[in-house]
Amino acid sequence: RYRLALEQGDDTGEQARRAELRRYLQLPREGNPRARALASELRRTLTDEQVILTMMQRFRQQPYFYTLRPPAMPDNGIDALLFDEKRGFCAHYAGATAFVLRSAGIPARIVVGYQGGEPGAGGDYLIVRQYDAHAWVEAYLEGRGWVRIDPTAAIAPERIESGLREAV
Repeated sequence: RYRLALEQGDDTGEQARRAELRRYLQLPREGNPRARALASELRRTLTDEQVILTMMQRFRQQPYFYTLRPPAMPDNGIDALLFDEKRGFCAHYAGATAFVLRSAGIPARIVVGYQGGEPGAGGDYLIVRQYDAHAWVEAYLEGRGWVRIDPTAAIAPERIESGLREAV
């Protein structure tokens, strides 16, 4: 049993929240210069929400492909994915999206879990298999909190609508 209480007006709560958000802005000092330049360009004129929408439009409008057999990525793998190869699976796209958002000053984190499954024993439980694994991004937007962003939905909506087994 746990007893919880909310204490209003505690300044340490706001400090802890800011510290947590700073954590979700961390990036390596170097690497992926084209992704960093893209983020800088987007940040110059767009709000946080518009940066996110622009990234999703990029995935929808350009020839990006969902594949379980992506090419080997070089040291600057995010640059290679976003500008050259344009092939990968959910974890690749989630990583690239989180990198660009963080570079643009938007706190972002990658979430890994499962999407889908199928009912077992007449619906008494859910069978979740490895091919139901999925990765997406959450971005922190002021006034809204953590918001789910799924780049795979922009690149391969059939993967999201029917699951990986059906999509491949």
